[in-house]
This record gives sequence, C-alpha cells and structure tokens, in this order.
Amino acid sequence: MSRFSRINTIWRKELVDTLRDRRTLVAMVLVPMVLYPMLILGSLQALEVQVSYLVADKYTLAVSSDDAARWLRRVIDSDPARRIEDRQGAAAEEIAERAADAPVTPPDSTDAGASLHRGGADTAKQGVREHPPAYEIIVVDDVSRAVFDGQAQVGVAMEGPPPAPDSMLSTPVTIYYDESDIRSEIAASGIEGVLTRVNERMLLARLSRKQIAPEYLHPIVVRQHNVADAQRMTGSVLGQVLPLILIVMTFTGAIYPAIDLTAGERERGTLETLMVAPVPTVDLIAGKFVVVTLVGLLSALLNLLSMGGTIYLGGVGSILTGGAALQLPLGALPWIFLLLVPLAVMFAAMLLAVCSFARSFKEAQNYIVPVMMAALIPGVVGILPGTRLEGPVLIMPVANIAVLTRELLLGKTDVAAILIVALTTSLYAGAAVAIAARLFGQEAVLFADSGSIKTIFLRRFFKPRPTPSAASALLVLCVVFSLNFFLQNAIGQSFTGLPYLNMVALVLALLLGLGPFLAVKYMRVDAVETFRLRPPPLSALVAAICFGCSTWVLAAWWLEFQSQWFPMDPRMMAELERRMAWLGDISPWTAVFYLAIVPALCEELFFRGYVLSGLRSTLGKGASILIVSLAFGAYHYMAQRLVVTAAIGALLALLVVQYRSIWPAMIAHAMHNCLSQLAGREDALRPLLRSWSSFFESDATPLPPAVVLAAVVAGLGVVLCLTARSSLRNQRVSEVHSAAQPQPTSR
Repeated sequence: MSRFSRINTIWRKELVDTLRDRRTLVAMVLVPMVLYPMLILGSLQALEVQVSYLVADKYTLAVSSDDAARWLRRVIDSDPARRIEDRQGAAAEEIAERAADAPVTPPDSTDAGASLHRGGADTAKQGVREHPPAYEIIVVDDVSRAVFDGQAQVGVAMEGPPPAPDSMLSTPVTIYYDESDIRSEIAASGIEGVLTRVNERMLLARLSRKQIAPEYLHPIVVRQHNVADAQRMTGSVLGQVLPLILIVMTFTGAIYPAIDLTAGERERGTLETLMVAPVPTVDLIAGKFVVVTLVGLLSALLNLLSMGGTIYLGGVGSILTGGAALQLPLGALPWIFLLLVPLAVMFAAMLLAVCSFARSFKEAQNYIVPVMMAALIPGVVGILPGTRLEGPVLIMPVANIAVLTRELLLGKTDVAAILIVALTTSLYAGAAVAIAARLFGQEAVLFADSGSIKTIFLRRFFKPRPTPSAASALLVLCVVFSLNFFLQNAIGQSFTGLPYLNMVALVLALLLGLGPFLAVKYMRVDAVETFRLRPPPLSALVAAICFGCSTWVLAAWWLEFQSQWFPMDPRMMAELERRMAWLGDISPWTAVFYLAIVPALCEELFFRGYVLSGLRSTLGKGASILIVSLAFGAYHYMAQRLVVTAAIGALLALLVVQYRSIWPAMIAHAMHNCLSQLAGREDALRPLLRSWSSFFESDATPLPPAVVLAAVVAGLGVVLCLTARSSLRNQRVSEVHSAAQPQPTSR
C-alpha cells in the first residue's frame, strides 16, 4: 500500500469516528444552527424592548429657581414635538418602531453586553431628541449635586433670568447629566432637543423682526453624501465582526477532534498500540491532521452559513446597512476561504502538538485555554478599526488574516497583500505541522511526565545526525523570518548611511549565520553536511558563473515586463527611493560589500544550507527546492519581486542539491547581487552598458538580444546542473571499484 493510500485510509476512518462523537456534532452543527439565530434575533428583540422602555419612561428634571421651572415647563409644553397626555402611547409606539428600523452601528468592542447596552442607549437618545419624553420638574439648591445623588436624571442651570421673546441677549444654559447612567443620558438628550428647537424658533423670530433672511447666518451649507454602494456598506459592517468570528470558529471547531485523536487515544489506551502498528508515524499524524483541519474548516463554514442565513432571512440585513439593500460581497468569499485553509492547518497542528502532551481529556482542555488566548489576541488586534495591512501586521500570524479579510469584504483586492499573507501563513503552518509530526509518537510525549518531556529539549538527549530535521529547519525559518522583518524595519527607521549598512550586516550575520550554526551545534548535527561545505568540482563553478552572469539580466527584464500588469505602488516606490537616496553617495565597492557579498554569504548558509538540508531529510528534492525558493522569495518582503526572487532561489538550490556544495551557490548569488548593484550606478557599469546600445537601453534596461543571450547562458547552467548528479555518481562508483580491487604486492 502506498503512503497516499495509507493516509487516505487513516483520515477517512478517523473522520467517521469523529463525526460519530456527540460532542463534535454539537460543537460543529447544533451550536451554529441555534447560536446565531438566538444571539442576533434575541439581541435585537432585547434592544427593541429596552428602547421602548427608555423612551416611554418619565424623567425628573432639576432646576435652581421657580422662574426657570415655569419657563422650562412652558417651553416643553409648547415644543412642536411635545408628548402630551393623549399622544404618549402613540409617540412611544412610534419611537419604538423607528428604533427597530434604525441602523445599529456595530460597536468596536467585542463585549456583547457592552454592545447591546451602548446600541440601546444610542438608538433611544436619537429617538428622544426628536420626541422628548415626559419630565417632572423639581426645584433644588444645587442642580449638579441633585443629578449626582440620583435625585434627578438631568439638571438645567441658567446663568441669569430665562430668555424673553423680545430680548436681544443670550442666556448661558448648562445641562448636567450622569454619563454612567443610561436614563440620565436619555433625559439629557431629550431636553437638549427641546432647547435646540426653542433656540431656533427664537432666533427666527429675532431675524424676522430685523427683516433678515435666515440664510444670512449660514453662508455655507454643508451636505454629506455617502458614495459607498450597498456591497461596500455590507462589507464594512461584516468586516468588523466576521473575521474574528471565522478565526474563533475555525479554532474552536478543531478543538474536540484534536483532543479526541490525542488525549482521547491515551485515555482509551490505544495510543501506544497505534505507535507500534506497522504504519509510519508520519502517516498516522498526517491522517489525524487532515481530520482536524477538515473539521475546523467545516465548523467555520457552517457557522458562516448560519450567520449569513440569519442575517439575510431574518431581516437583519437592512438594519445593519441602515435600510439599504443587503448585497453580500460574493467575490471576496473564495479568497477568504482560500486564506482560511493555511490558518486552519496552523491551528490544527498547534492543537495536535499541545494535546499530545495531555494524559486525559480534561488536561487537554486546560492546555488549550492559553493557546486559544494566544491565538485570539492577534485576531482582536486585526479587527481594530485603525489596524492596517502594513508593517508588522503584514506578517503577524492571525492578525494579517483578520485585516486582509476585512479588506476583501470592502472590495479591496490587493494581490500583493494576498500573496504575502498567504505565503507567511503557509510558512507558519508548515512549521507547526513539522513540529507536531516531530512531537507525536516520541516516548517523551507518550509517557507525558515532566522528567521525560525534558528529554525533548536537553542537548545530551539529542542523537547525532548528519542534517537537522524538517521540524527544526521550519521552526528556525519562522523565527528568523519574523525577527528579521522587525529588526530590518527598526534599523531602517533609526539609521541611515554607513551605520545602516553596518547594522544590516550585523543582523544578517547573527540571524542567518550565527543562529543556524548555534542550532546545529546544540542539536548535535554535522555542520559540514548541513551547510554543504565540501569543495565543488570545476563544472559546478562553471554553472555558478553562468547563473551569476545571466540571472540579473533576466530579473531586470522580468520586473520591467511585470510592471505592466503588476506595478509597484507609486507611494511605496517614492518612499523607498527617498529612504535609499544616500546610496549614491557611498563608493560602489562599499555598496557591493554590504549589499551583495554579505547577503550572498549569509543567505546561502541559511536557506540553501541549513533549511534546505533539513527539508531534504524528510521531503524529496523537488518539494524541498520549491519550499526553500518560496521562503527565499517571501523573505525579501516585496510581492512584486516574489516570482523572480523565488526563481533565482530555485536555481541556487538546484546548484546545491546537484553538486552537494554551497560554494557554487554563494558565487552565483554574489555575482548576481554585484552586477545588479553596479548596473544601476553611473560611477560603475551603467555607462558601459549604455554604450552597448544593441543590448541595453540608456537606463540599463535589457533589450531582447540581451535577454535571449542571458537565457541561453542560464540554460547552459541548468544543463550542467542536471547532468552533474550522474557524473558525480559515476565518479563515486569508479572510486569504489578502484578501492575494492586488490593492490599488487611487491616482492
């Protein structure tokens, strides 16, 4: 039976067993079907009841004098929107209906109780501003104290006598209210509306006596017009809540399968039996991993369908969009689901790795709580209104998915952002999967006691091996990827000129050079085999020179061609040119050393040395080269250069794999960087390239003859690489045969 058949059999069997579990079905099917209708419709009903109660209540208004009390009573009774006794019931019903149909602005807080509290207060305040409630006026000595003590819900203090109809003076009026009390806010809003309307009536009367048109006071009439269509408004509302809901449901949906397939197996006493079964551990973990991922995705999908059906069929859509037509952004849904796949993979691997240490179902639940909190905190950061998909958020796990989902719901499809977020999340997911596969089945995890778990981390328990494991390589890759991003941004904001180059070189040497070397030493891995430090044959040097001389031309041509349909943001380009304008002031050889030689040495040691050798210990040649190339492209943090950088990384990885040496890749990489740097400088190669008018334009952009020649040279390098392994194999066979032949003995 092939590996694929074994994995297929395992995950199908585990999926059937999981779906038979009552707890999984309740969490995945029953909860979404019941939760969202009850939560959304119930909250709206509670909101309507609360608003009806607030607008129908009678409030106490405190004033400081009898004259103010008589004036306010006359003003309230004469208000055009007054509530007299015979209209109280009708007005309350009208306000309640208006509140039920009014748009509910989604709050930024994730607290459901605070959301309902604030939504009811805002809706009721808007209603009583137009239809004031009934007031009972009392006279007190200290208006502010009366409101503070709860003797009155609102207080009105006048500085001077009440305004008279024929007076030409202004009377300052202060409204006292308690913002911590909803009823006080409602009462203050109502009396503010009354005073605003009487102020307008008195102003119009004064203008009429002076024969002045009302327009005289308003030279400019400002109007606001919302240009967002129904789809964007719907996406704006959904973008505030949907990303976090999808993240939470993807995580929670995978919890019970992960616990049952690890701690549940241990509780039933079947985990040890599985480990000694004639099936590779990798196949077992792959089957279980597929089940947990599928259940997490299904749970998120069912929750999404339940919530969408409740909003659409329950009549909530028009409320959320302010009465506009509900138009779901269907074009964003495939992208969102595609982004959920690596996120679900990462969550599944995290849960399997954590639950593997638990000895019981209950213990696994305790382990999952901190993991859930750690996963949700970036998600909450991602849905904050001010969070943008740039800077650290671009590579922050979970947060980048949340922000990108919100952007997609708004109709903003940024291919560059989608590529970077998808690649970084896939990188984190791959590292999580490798770690889970590494932990699952180890004796330290099977016995799950503190003494045995220490053996996972103590150096003396590591077995010497020629290359690092795939889990170690991916874990170090994720750590270096994140640290390098933050450090490079910090250096770019703090330094310029030669100090900037020194700091960048130091970061590269520490992260890409010293870091992997220390990891190799601690894990007792052979450094020569890991970093491929063997001397290369002559043909490898020829292939390296072919790649180094040609790839910079092909890269320049591709970027020029790509800019026609995938251009760089002009603002980003201008900012990059502004920050790097000082490069022209340093000597060409200084730029070559810092921007060509140092990156070539450090990046090759890390990507084509440590990471590639670690992946090759588990994966095949093609898969290892592909993963390392994509990671190398994502490492440069520019989506516009992702394709060309990954392609160059693939050629360099091919050199290392075929010749089993890192030195040719270093030479090719350094030549590519040097020629790319010097070709763009007037004090270096640009004048020479300009003189070759048949091959290059005035700005050193390659013409078709140069591109064709470079492609031929690069093709020659590829041919040398592809024929290298067979020649090396024949050479080793000849050496073995010659060593096996008996040597003639001298007499």
